Amino acid sequence: MKKNVVLLCFMMVALAVSYAFGQRETPAGAGDKNLAEGDGIKMRSVEMERMKQEARRTEAAAFAPINKDISARFPQIKEDFEGIQISEAAIITAFTTGKTIDYSLIASSADEINKKAKRLDSNLFAVSAEKKAGHTSDEGGKEKIEKPKSVRDLIIELDKAIGSFVSSKIFGNIKVIDFEVAINTRTDLLNILKLSEKLSLEAKDLK
Repeated sequence: MKKNVVLLCFMMVALAVSYAFGQRETPAGAGDKNLAEGDGIKMRSVEMERMKQEARRTEAAAFAPINKDISARFPQIKEDFEGIQISEAAIITAFTTGKTIDYSLIASSADEINKKAKRLDSNLFAVSAEKKAGHTSDEGGKEKIEKPKSVRDLIIELDKAIGSFVSSKIFGNIKVIDFEVAINTRTDLLNILKLSEKLSLEAKDLK
């Protein structure tokens, strides 16, 4: 009797194990299907990335087209590149040192930055900054209304924009320029133009 009970229990365990493995067994062709689905997702991801990159190239061609004779303009580019940093240092010194703030120096230095930034833009890119700046708008097609900023805030923002601009890889190898680098550099340069103009106006009001 005991032997029969043990044998019955053994058979029940064997059936349970067999059933469990059967449940986990992959149906014929299921592995190939999962593999095909994985390849399809990967291909779609690659295609989406390719389309994104192509869109950025198109944007760069329209927003930041590089001058064809940029190499010949390098001496002037170098002069203005260094000049805007010198003028920015003068602004910071005028604002942070001395018993009173020299707003006249801040205004004249901001004007100098604006002038050099415009010439940098014309030497680096094939489309004028004025045309590009005119396209700045919000999603509704209306110009953004910005709150007036203090001289201090404008100096901080201008310093940040100049720092980003001068660290651009465009100046590392001017003959080989990535489209992403061109877009970012043009964006920084337009910000410098806008901020230096605003800073000059604010400083002149406080002279």
